[in-house]
Amino acid sequence: MDYKKNYLDIVKTRVKESRYIHTLGVIETAVKLAKIYNVDIDKTRIAASLHDIAKYIDIDKQKEIIHKNFGQEFLDSLVPQVYHGPVAYVIARDELNIDDQDILNAIMNHTIGRIHMSTLEKIIFVADFSEPNREFKEAKICLDKAIKSLDEAVYYALDQQLRHLESKGYKIAMIEYDVRDYYRRLTNLE
Repeated sequence: MDYKKNYLDIVKTRVKESRYIHTLGVIETAVKLAKIYNVDIDKTRIAASLHDIAKYIDIDKQKEIIHKNFGQEFLDSLVPQVYHGPVAYVIARDELNIDDQDILNAIMNHTIGRIHMSTLEKIIFVADFSEPNREFKEAKICLDKAIKSLDEAVYYALDQQLRHLESKGYKIAMIEYDVRDYYRRLTNLE
């Protein structure tokens, strides 16, 4: 399937213009990183295109989809700001018939990551944080790190996200701390 003609057309009908522009930035950044790390460009484009397809689905509908597909325990481990990742996974799998597990995992885990991410997952995670339309200085720092080490960029992005969420008083999914700690240990960063 031609991702530009089909997936991006679908995404454009389901997200706000600003989110569509963000998606284009994620694609651009992800492809740049995929070329550096020898990851399949088509798979990268598909995952980047679809990562936020569920962003504007009603929160109660997102909860229903997660509960039905992953169970209550999984739903309880998340916070509403990240529901759209697993919901986008379900849309990609069930509506768009994507059966490549690496693409599906990259879509699902683009918000909080996971321990033992594949290279594609790391690329989508980092690209979401550091795409060129992000106007915070940490985005550029993260992308510079990603060019040298994806693991260091993942750790940096997770750490920055957690610091930001904590400073705003947001509830945080506990798994995020575990994932950050895993990448801190993996990269020997403190």
